[in-house]
Amino acid sequence: MKFGDKLIELRKKNGYSQEELAEKLGVSRQSVSKWENNTTYPETDKIIQIANLFECSMDDLINDKITDIESSLRKNKNNINMIWESLLEFIRKTINMNSKMTFKEGCKCTIEMLGLTFMLYILGLIICNSASSIISNIFNFLRPEIVSKIREILKNILYLIWFIFSLITIVQAFKIRYLNNYDNEIEENIPKNKLEKEENNNNNIYNKKYEKSFKFIECLSKILIICIKFIVFWIFLGIVFSTITLIIFDILLIYHIQVHLIFLWISLLSLATTIIMIQIIILLINFLLNKKNNIKINIIIFITAITLIGISIGMATLSAKNIEYKDNPIDFDISEQSINIKYRDNLVIETTEYNEGNYKYIIDNNMTDDEIIVSKKINKTLYELNVYKTSMDNLPVIIIEEISNVENIKEIYNTFINNLKENKIYSYSSAENESLEIKANENTINKLINNLKKLYLIEEQQHDNEINITTKIEKVHFRNGLLGEYNGIDDTIKYSVDNYSCIKEIENTEYGERIIYNCNYKEKED
Repeated sequence: MKFGDKLIELRKKNGYSQEELAEKLGVSRQSVSKWENNTTYPETDKIIQIANLFECSMDDLINDKITDIESSLRKNKNNINMIWESLLEFIRKTINMNSKMTFKEGCKCTIEMLGLTFMLYILGLIICNSASSIISNIFNFLRPEIVSKIREILKNILYLIWFIFSLITIVQAFKIRYLNNYDNEIEENIPKNKLEKEENNNNNIYNKKYEKSFKFIECLSKILIICIKFIVFWIFLGIVFSTITLIIFDILLIYHIQVHLIFLWISLLSLATTIIMIQIIILLINFLLNKKNNIKINIIIFITAITLIGISIGMATLSAKNIEYKDNPIDFDISEQSINIKYRDNLVIETTEYNEGNYKYIIDNNMTDDEIIVSKKINKTLYELNVYKTSMDNLPVIIIEEISNVENIKEIYNTFINNLKENKIYSYSSAENESLEIKANENTINKLINNLKKLYLIEEQQHDNEINITTKIEKVHFRNGLLGEYNGIDDTIKYSVDNYSCIKEIENTEYGERIIYNCNYKEKED
């Protein structure tokens, strides 16, 4: 197989046109055409450039006996022996270089590499933790425990990617700063006649003057790319799902254009965002499939979409100025809803606002010890009270939460559309600032308040048979985390790992004494 035929095969495999290949090699398109037609033969330096570009040896290119260039490339790329030998060569050169270094040079080299390693370690912690949180937020539509697992998996993969990247960076920095100088010194000590003899050998020219990275580094680079593509694939899935959701949102907005002009501008805004998302999807697909992107077209589409977003935001803002904003409609039912609860030992009753929760305890001694009535004023058209049972610090907790009233969604939608046609928008908010009222006899209320104090520091005000309480901060705080289980009933800790313990301290705050546990790995104290 002649050189020109191999060049055509390699060029097409890598997606280059004759013009693009000529530009990379610094020659004219006509020169490339003549090479491929086997009319002329490139100079030695151009053959070396071609070998570097297509990651093959000069022998693969100029040896006519090699008829299957693909098989030859696969053989070279999958040669584990070459990877192992390059690692041994790196170790050998490093040992030889270190043996010839002075003490001062050795200290300098060690300090530089340790400094680079430490810097990469700190950057890795920041980047990997931040990136895993940002990427996992794409999947917030899933259950929290699933999102948490995705975040942990992504974090571990990102740590692996960063480790490989750091290893490649350190080896390459070491090679550039020290090994290359060592190689140059050895080459300078080679007798001139021997050096000239070696330079006549094309393979030695390729290996010395155009030496690429060690093969084991190339192998690590490929693993790094595979890991990056794995992360990109998950980002791709998240963006695809978001884009599908956005397209559905676009259709709904377009359907509502007849209601109010503001929907036209919001739909254009959403459409421009969808275009950008689709463009990102195309870029990710091309990256995953190793295909080229048309940069000019991408830039034009991106600038057009950004311009459309700017115009849409401006026009939507002008349209919104004509809309009058009001409180809840008069016909919305904002009234009190009650739930009956049975008291049990150590029970805590909370709202969804864990901190800064407002509670109003009302004493009614006509009620029995196990009887509790919880009530709150809410917008019944939009919401209804719901009981959610959980536990905190081994105390049973009942959370009173407001959930959407699904039965009235159609009524709310129709009311919103009719009001918008009249250039009016109501807040449709819940009565969130209303206190949670807890009615029970005096004995039960005292128990409930004492149980709440096991979890929070509180502010307390009493007027006759009414006690107003606001929770401020958590009563117990663990520094460095807790590897175990805390029991808020008797203030004890059951550790889940050995050689780990927490030291208890008391911190005075404006709301009272707060318990602080400093936790570390060490022998437990009796």
